[in-house]
Amino acid sequence: MFSVDNVSRNQINTPDMEKIKLDPKDQNYKTKTIILFKKRGNQNKWKPILFGKSAETKYLGLRNNEIDNYQLFKYFKMKLYQNDSLNPKIRSYSGKKWKFIKVLAMLFRFINKKFVESVKNSNNKIKVDKDKIQWVLTVPAIWEDQAKEIMRIAFYKAGLISEKNSSHLLFCYEPEVAALDFFQDQRNNLDELNNKKLLVVDAGGGTIDITLMKATIENKKIKEFEVLMVPKGGDFGSIYIDQQFIEFFQSFLNLNDNQFNQFKKNCPKGFLKLLNQWDTIKIGTQIERDLTEKKENAIEIPNIIIKYLKKKFGIKDFEDLAEQFNERNQNSVLSEIEWNEDEYSLIIKGDRIKSFFKEPIDKLKEYLNNLRQTSEILRQTDIVFFTGGLSNCDYFRKSVEKKLGKNCQYFLSPYPDKSIVIGAVLFGFDPNIVATRRSQFTYGILHKPIFNPQIHDPKRKETIKNSNNQSIERCRNVIQPFIFKGDTIKLSEPIIKKHNPLKENQKKIIFKIIRCENKKWDPNYKSVYSDSPGAKIMGSVIIEIPESNLAYVQKKVEVSFHFATTEIQIFMKYLPDPRIRKKLSLNYVDN
Repeated sequence: MFSVDNVSRNQINTPDMEKIKLDPKDQNYKTKTIILFKKRGNQNKWKPILFGKSAETKYLGLRNNEIDNYQLFKYFKMKLYQNDSLNPKIRSYSGKKWKFIKVLAMLFRFINKKFVESVKNSNNKIKVDKDKIQWVLTVPAIWEDQAKEIMRIAFYKAGLISEKNSSHLLFCYEPEVAALDFFQDQRNNLDELNNKKLLVVDAGGGTIDITLMKATIENKKIKEFEVLMVPKGGDFGSIYIDQQFIEFFQSFLNLNDNQFNQFKKNCPKGFLKLLNQWDTIKIGTQIERDLTEKKENAIEIPNIIIKYLKKKFGIKDFEDLAEQFNERNQNSVLSEIEWNEDEYSLIIKGDRIKSFFKEPIDKLKEYLNNLRQTSEILRQTDIVFFTGGLSNCDYFRKSVEKKLGKNCQYFLSPYPDKSIVIGAVLFGFDPNIVATRRSQFTYGILHKPIFNPQIHDPKRKETIKNSNNQSIERCRNVIQPFIFKGDTIKLSEPIIKKHNPLKENQKKIIFKIIRCENKKWDPNYKSVYSDSPGAKIMGSVIIEIPESNLAYVQKKVEVSFHFATTEIQIFMKYLPDPRIRKKLSLNYVDN
């Protein structure tokens, strides 16, 4: 969050990186997506009290008789990945369901409060005006448009922007801004990087984002970036490695799903402590050679878990549990586990630790392999840049390097978790620096063209009457494509269409914006419809037609669609009076 009001283009191109500082005590980890709420009195009202690591620390320090008055939410951004609802719900660590937008809005309001306090503490003469603050929110590049709309709604409900479509909220794609940070870090060698193809592997908690980019360098400065392929990735990030460990722990306890869910719900503090211990081992996991040497890793089981399991399930002998686990898995090629009674810790050897990585990393390897086979440009990668929290894990990086081969240079950000933060600051100063992107979907509108029996479905034919009462046969729900999936889209080249009302006294023109998975097709030879496989109506745009004495065919509006920005932007201009201009809202459909 920072203000870019009254900053000139020249200033933006040369931001002073020395002024972008990281806390020297906290160089390695960005603020975790964790928020803690506390109940207010006896009413069912809650207020956020802490964000990030401090929220987790506070929660872990609560006494058992206090915990019902607190709700902790963690890793909740993943709820927006491949989500179709505009009003999804999320679960807290104790299993309570809350509306996601409510959690986000309260979080944003809380962050803003802390930001204002920080500014006042540094200089009490500064007046914080929300209309002079440029907010930058980082999101995965593989997120769909609807996820960003949910974030925008929450931001508006939090009161941080004056209107929902305010330009004071800017989204940026995490792998793109990581690339900005990489080039900034290499600023003394920029000429050598001109037109080099940079593959960014952003390995975060939930998703792994993969983006291929190149930079045009002129006069030792970055002129612009070009995204060379549709962003790829999937939900095989760090928390899916965690899931493998959780399934192992459930198997060790020999609890069924219902029992294990009770444990997680009724012993949330202990479960969280356990995952924090596992997280330390996960990030410290070294290369494959170390894992196959049977290195022992001790995970201390929190005392609160020991007590709960004894009381709830009568589990007293954990050494016996370990022996039973080994017996059930005696045919496994993995090393046996051990129980250290003196330290209440579970001893897991390196090959089993490696097995927790296997499924997510195998998915990523398969994904990269498919990409390399289908994408010639990906095989021309010059540089691979690792960022995101999972990139701290040596084993993860070596697995990716082994798959991509030795023809690339490999770089790890000196602060993998914060590379995106630094890049977001740079992007906020110059959001137009990424001048070209690739369309993630095919986008268009629904229309009713004149019915053509050679290309249209006869079941979709309908007869309507024009203003002269003449019958015209049209085909309904046909997609008129504007851009196709994978197309190069430039910031400087919006798609412009002209429309006019179809009848007298028509006061509105309504477009239904649609996207689909299909790649190129020729609308002159075949049609794709709104209910075709892979097609989805995103929402509608309403254009108000100004009152005038003109004939309806003269009331033309020019509509410009901007698909190259990080959010779809639509503008209208009334051609009879070009002074009438307006940014239009895309009213998303709640699926």
